[in-house]
Amino acid sequence: MSYTGYLELRAERNSERTVIKDTYHYGAFKVARPIYMTPESPFVYMLHVGGGYVSGDKYKTMITVEKNAQLTATTQSATKVYKTPNEAVLQETCITLEEQAIMEYIPDPLILYENAAFVQEITVHMAQNAALFMCDSITPGWSPDGQLFQYTSMRSKLKLYVNKQLKVYDHLYLKPESHLRSMMKMEGYTHFGSIIIVHPNADDAFIAKVHQLCEEAGCKVGASALPIPGCAIRILAASTQEVEDITAKVYGLFRQHLLKAEVSLLRKY
Repeated sequence: MSYTGYLELRAERNSERTVIKDTYHYGAFKVARPIYMTPESPFVYMLHVGGGYVSGDKYKTMITVEKNAQLTATTQSATKVYKTPNEAVLQETCITLEEQAIMEYIPDPLILYENAAFVQEITVHMAQNAALFMCDSITPGWSPDGQLFQYTSMRSKLKLYVNKQLKVYDHLYLKPESHLRSMMKMEGYTHFGSIIIVHPNADDAFIAKVHQLCEEAGCKVGASALPIPGCAIRILAASTQEVEDITAKVYGLFRQHLLKAEVSLLRKY
């Protein structure tokens, strides 16, 4: 398949810290030089050099974190999907985490504009003692008449394998014409957020702390334990800021209680 943008990234652990071993990219995808906001692991900013995603675009990202390595990956800005009259935008992400690897995948929000259709497929292969923090958020973009939910559809699939066995499968499908803000759907809210945490020490005590954060949130938040050590968090909110605030709090909990590390600030200005 010919991609509009393709990015391949591999991180390895040397004697002192994690370094970026290999990078390869072409088309609309690029990657900035790693930044060490913490001494032991790099922050990588993935860049989209075009003005946004349009009809028929296809993108693929492949990230491998080798044994004992730790990597944080984020985007430079929000993913903007414009009208797709002929074919939905496809974005594939493949993440591989080897023994005791740690991956934090924290992209900026996905903004869907009028008549946009978007398909996202995320596949994670990880060792049993690896760790993952991954989040996602969706916001309705501007339309000429000022109305929300003018996009066509959004579909997101996550398949998470541990030691080659499928352990987590998640499928989100949003179609505004089906009364998206009604009960059992968005329930009057406009913005959606999702967080997946997998860590060998994400036990009941940690999940209880996540539940406490959910209860204190100003928006609607829920957390569920996974069939593996970890949890999934869903957020329904009225603004991007509300989703980002609860995501930041859960991220801080992940770093402090599971990684025993300081909370990092992903500055983009």
